[in-house]
Amino acid sequence: MVTRTSFLRANTLAEASAWFVDFRAGDVTPALRAQFEKWLHTSPEHIQAYLEIAAGWSELPTVDPEGRIDLQALLSLARSSSDGNVVRLSRPVAASRPVPRHAHRLALPASLAAVALLIAVGAWLFGERGTYSTGIGEQRTLVLADGSTVTLNALTTIRVRISRHDREIDLLRGQAFFHDVDEPGRPFVVRSGDTAVRAVGTQFDVDREPNGMVVTVLEGRVAVAQSPDEAYEAGRTTSFLADARHSLRDLTPVLASAGQQVIVLADDVQPPKRADVAAATAWLHQQLVFDDTPLEKVAEQFNLYSTRRLVIADPDLRRVGISGVYSSADPNSLIGFLRAQPSLQVVETKTEIRVSKRGRQ
Repeated sequence: MVTRTSFLRANTLAEASAWFVDFRAGDVTPALRAQFEKWLHTSPEHIQAYLEIAAGWSELPTVDPEGRIDLQALLSLARSSSDGNVVRLSRPVAASRPVPRHAHRLALPASLAAVALLIAVGAWLFGERGTYSTGIGEQRTLVLADGSTVTLNALTTIRVRISRHDREIDLLRGQAFFHDVDEPGRPFVVRSGDTAVRAVGTQFDVDREPNGMVVTVLEGRVAVAQSPDEAYEAGRTTSFLADARHSLRDLTPVLASAGQQVIVLADDVQPPKRADVAAATAWLHQQLVFDDTPLEKVAEQFNLYSTRRLVIADPDLRRVGISGVYSSADPNSLIGFLRAQPSLQVVETKTEIRVSKRGRQ
């Protein structure tokens, strides 16, 4: 016999299924999203039904063969999130039937936790958009909606766009380290100006400089091209497992593998060369590594981590080479070295550290 309770339960599950299909089908309009939020607020049963549909979907072997959706992990992530992806309800969830008085203290926190979990699951299922930045001396690691990670160096800004079909990151300034999850159906592309890097299950570093960019590959392979479309097509049509002697002359993009580095200039993508991977990624360990590096470039790196800018007051010193390993967390490690040089004079103020030839002001 079909009771009123069972009928209402079935109807709620049908509504939840319809909402789930709408979101899975693609981007929803702001008006439709507002209706969905209103539907969620109506009753805790709506929240529970939607979570059950999402959990059932995640358990299907055809849609999640690797078991990547961990609801408990997502709930923990939702509770600890500070990026604005998880929000509290603006008003209490209204119960659809009387609730014993002793249960009220548990009902609202449980409902809020369910909504937090729902939003976290939604971020995984439906994608992610956002802009993230770091300040002077700040480094930050992000876990994206697809499970990929991005570590931002100081004074770095990225814009993330992840959808059901594409994963794109714009490196607007600075330097970032990427570890992408291999999803053949969704290309992972990092754009920086007119240059694009397409990766497949790799670890790589991208450093955007005033006159171009440097791509260093730690694992796997990437395609680098000055036209984002060229990088995308190269990744689709050229097997990353092909012979390294494959005719790259017929392709504009350049393929780089683990241990290699590609330098991109204003109008040229140079052939890959062997890289000093440890030096290129030393910033991840709060180190500055220089090998006969021009003092002007040394100052640029130093100023990422210090509120007191290092200024090369004498133009003749800008090309002087500096070598050594210094701590980015301790400015005195580099300043002490410069002070010890007999030909240099270092003058410190509250805002600057000025370096000039000894005997000059």
